Amino acid sequence: MSGIRFAEPDVSRRRFLAGVGTVASAVVAGYTLDVWGRPLAAGAAAPVASPKGTRHRTLVIVELAGGNDTLDTVIPYADPAYHRLRPTLGVEAPIDLDGSVGLHPSLVKLGERYRAGTVAVVEGVGYPDNDLSHFASLANWWTAQPGAPGTTGWLGRYLDATVGYEDPLAGVVVGPRPSPALVGARSFATSISDAGGLAPRVPAWLGNSHDLLDAWAHFGDRQADRRALTGRVRQAVALTDDARVKLGRALGGPAPADGAALGAAAYGGGGTAEQAFAVAARLVTAARPPRLVYLTNLGDYDTHQGHAQRRPALLGDLDAGLDRLLSAVDTAGVADRVLVMTASEFGRRAQENGSGTDHGNAAAHFVIGGRVHGGRYGPPTSLANLDARGNLPFGVDFRTLYATALAWLDADPEAIVGKGFAPQPFVT
Repeated sequence: MSGIRFAEPDVSRRRFLAGVGTVASAVVAGYTLDVWGRPLAAGAAAPVASPKGTRHRTLVIVELAGGNDTLDTVIPYADPAYHRLRPTLGVEAPIDLDGSVGLHPSLVKLGERYRAGTVAVVEGVGYPDNDLSHFASLANWWTAQPGAPGTTGWLGRYLDATVGYEDPLAGVVVGPRPSPALVGARSFATSISDAGGLAPRVPAWLGNSHDLLDAWAHFGDRQADRRALTGRVRQAVALTDDARVKLGRALGGPAPADGAALGAAAYGGGGTAEQAFAVAARLVTAARPPRLVYLTNLGDYDTHQGHAQRRPALLGDLDAGLDRLLSAVDTAGVADRVLVMTASEFGRRAQENGSGTDHGNAAAHFVIGGRVHGGRYGPPTSLANLDARGNLPFGVDFRTLYATALAWLDADPEAIVGKGFAPQPFVT
C-alpha cells in the first residue's frame, strides 16, 4: 500500500517518485509508512556512513508552506507605519513581548513559552535574490543551496554523514509526501501519512501541478545504475518491515504482526496539523527517537485572499500543535533533547492588497526548546527600510539557523550548508 496519493489525476505518482528513487511501503498503527532513498548513479559505489552519536537529540522542523506572513505573526505594533500598511488587516491586540512587538492573539501558548525563556524569535530571516517563486524558494530552503539547488537536501546530507542506509527511522517526515529536505545520496528516510488527517494531496497554494514534478526533477538521476538500484530497493523493503515494528512501538502500541492497521483514532485526530503534531510527539518521546522529524502540510499559508478569516485558524492550529508537542516533551522529561524550528519559503508583502498579502521576502522564525536562550535575535523589523518591491529585506541568512541546529546535533555545519554560516549562541 502506498502513502503517496494525489487529488489531481494529471499528477503521476510514478513521475513524482522517480525523483526520490527507491520506495517501499507498509502499514502500521493506522498510518502508511514509506521508506525511500535516492537512486545511485550508474557505476557509483554505495558508501556507508559511520554512525555518529547525537546524544539522543531530535530536531523537529515545522514547515509552514505557502509563505508565512511575519507581520501577522511577530507584529511590530509600536511602529506607526504598521497600521498605515495594514489599515484593514492590522492586528489590534497582539500578545505583547517587550513593548514594541507582539505575537498574533492566536499564539497564546507560544507567548507563554516565550515569557518562560524557551523561544527565540529570529527576525529578518531569508536569503539573497529571492525571486518569490514558491518552488524556487522551497528548493533553496530544502537544499540550503540558494540559486543553484543541488540533488540532495540539507538534512539528507546530514543523514548521509551520520547514519547512511542503516536506520530508516533516523529521519521521519510526517505529512503527505517525502520532503526533498531529507533526500540524501546514501541514506534512507521515512514518511508517514494517514488516510484521514494526514491524507496526501497537492498543496492548496499550487497553481500548476506540474510545478511539483519540476521541483523534484533534479533530485532524481536518469543515469541510475539498475543493479545498484535493485539492491537499494531490496534493502528498502527489508528495512520497511523493521521500521514498521519500530514505528509501532514509537507510536505507543504494539506493532501488529500481520501488518494490519491499529486504527489512527488511538493516536489523536481532528485537524491535519493537530494529528501531525500528535504523531511527532509520539516519535520524539519514544525510547529511541528519530534524529529528525519534519512536519509538512500544516495548512495553506499563501494568504493572498481571505487573510482576516484564515490567519486566526492557521496560527491557532499551529499554536495548539506546538503546545501538544512541547507539552509531551516536557512531560517525558526530554525538553533538553528536542529542538523545534520553523521554516517557510518567504514572508509576505508589508502592504496589504485589500483582503490579503502578496509574496514577500524576509520573515521571523521560531526556535524553541529547553536548550534555547529565549528572546529576540536578528535585525529588529523596521518598516522604514523596505526594499524596492515593498518587502522586508533579509538580515539573517536561513543557513545560519541550519548551522545552529546542525551544531546542536553534533554535526559539522560547514560540510552540510557551506562556509560562512556560524552557529548562533542562543542554542546550547
